[in-house]
Amino acid sequence: MVLSVPSWVIPGTYAENLAFISGKEGIEGVELLFFMYDESVLREFRSELSLIESFRNRFAFTAHLPDGLQSSHEELVDLLSPLVRSFVVHPGPAGEADDMAELLVRWQGRFGDRFLLENTQDGRFEALERLLPEIPVCLDSGHLLLHDGSPAAFAGSRGERIGQIHLHAVDEVAAAVDGRLRDHRALGGDLRWLDELSPFITSFRGILELEVFSWEEARESRRVLQERGLVPRRNNE
Repeated sequence: MVLSVPSWVIPGTYAENLAFISGKEGIEGVELLFFMYDESVLREFRSELSLIESFRNRFAFTAHLPDGLQSSHEELVDLLSPLVRSFVVHPGPAGEADDMAELLVRWQGRFGDRFLLENTQDGRFEALERLLPEIPVCLDSGHLLLHDGSPAAFAGSRGERIGQIHLHAVDEVAAAVDGRLRDHRALGGDLRWLDELSPFITSFRGILELEVFSWEEARESRRVLQERGLVPRRNNE
């Protein structure tokens, strides 16, 4: 299993985050974020590409493709393909599932079976999965918890198709105070769902990403996993 974090855990560019994360022992992967994507993001990435590539022996890279995936994003996929292991994809509205399935099949033909479908809003994932029943999957714990779902049950039903886990918690109280999203929170609170998922994590051989967007939250989540014996303890934070 590869323990990973997003490419945004401190304010800064891709390269600045990679330089920071490279000093954190035990973090072996980074997911390059393109969830929010426009020409300025592409320019920044291109300008830093040689620096990013210099970390390819340090990190296992994955990429989170833009929300609202379009055929024009093939330029980005082509740019990332030599660098990343896999691409995480958010399904679009259920009514657009046919078009998205066609796009993903075309990309699978060109780039390989490297596109992982992430569970998001109710109905979207299921609509696309019905059309692509063998597609690899990214299990997102927070999205399931928001809809009273069970990460352990989801893992049990998809099994070896799961190539990546986005691990984060939900905190309704903190969200009411700080105005941030309810999910993408450090692991904490009632973690019975994590204990139920732990046997799957123990045998998991894919990418386990702590999908939180600050180093403090990533460090706290890692500590929770260490306490449960799910990842090794490290001396370096």
